This record gives sequence, structure tokens and C-alpha cells, in this order.
Amino acid sequence: MFDIAELCEFEEEFKAELEEHLTEILARLNRMERIEELLEILGLQYLLKDISGYSVRNTGKIVVIGHSEVAEEVLASIMRQYGIDKKRIEFCLDYEATKTYNFTKMQWNPDYSLVLVGPMPHSGNAKGESGSIIAALEHEAGYPPVVRLGSNQLKITKSDFKEKIGECIETKLIA
Repeated sequence: MFDIAELCEFEEEFKAELEEHLTEILARLNRMERIEELLEILGLQYLLKDISGYSVRNTGKIVVIGHSEVAEEVLASIMRQYGIDKKRIEFCLDYEATKTYNFTKMQWNPDYSLVLVGPMPHSGNAKGESGSIIAALEHEAGYPPVVRLGSNQLKITKSDFKEKIGECIETKLIA
């Protein structure tokens, strides 16, 4: 860990290297398919909106899917606290119902802008060749951004849900 003087010195050196080698660095990250990972670390995921074909709109549907002990009304109330209209929210909070949920309706559909996922079965509609439904949503082209709920494991809690909604607004995943 740097002290403040070392951090300032490092910042200057880092800026100079980035300025000189940015194209090379981005090309390398692109070949390694790790640009998205870098942007997530930097909190700049919203820069990918033009690449993925999605743009954040204040009317885009937000899907909340996965088993929840927290009532739908409570989650909707949290979203209302952030100024999100209930018409924009689509819930599927029953574990069994997630197996048959039509995920493909979101693919290449600009009416959907974000998917918040909690606990759900690995197998189900839209899994395709992926190891799980969530992996398919995260890695197949054309799906809106996916945010996993929970800290160490998938779980929908009031506090984590509120925190993730705030982060999504801050990082411009929700307009």
C-alpha cells in the first residue's frame, strides 16, 4: 500500500505510461477479452453500453429474478425510494418459476436495461451451452447487463438490494 506521496508519484508515472501505451494496452485487453473486467474494477461499466448495443434509458425494464425471502412489495418500495417507476420493474422471485422464465425475450431487446439476479437453478431456459443461466446472461451477446445480488453468495436481502440499486444508479446502469 502506498503512502500519499508515493501514490502521487505513482499516479504521475501511471498517467504517462497510459498516455504513451493506451492503444497497445486496450488491444491486449481486447484480445484477452478482459476489457469488461477492467471497466468493472474501475467502476466504468457504462462505457460498454455502445459496444453491447444497450443504452441506459429511463424507461428500460429492470428484471429482478431469483428466490427471495424479501417480499416483492418491499423491493419495489426500495426502488421507488430511488425514483424508479414500478412500471419499469419485472419480478420473478419464485425459485421454481425461474426454471421456466423466458430469458430470451430480453436478448437484443432494448426494452430491457438491467437484470438483477439472486438464487436460481443452474439449468433452465436460455442456458444453452453455458454452465448456468446466469453465465449465459453474462456472456452471451445481446443480453442487458447482469448484477449479482448478495455478497459471498447469491442472496436477495433488503440491505444488499438497496446498496446494489444505489451502485447501479451511480455507475449509470440505471437511468
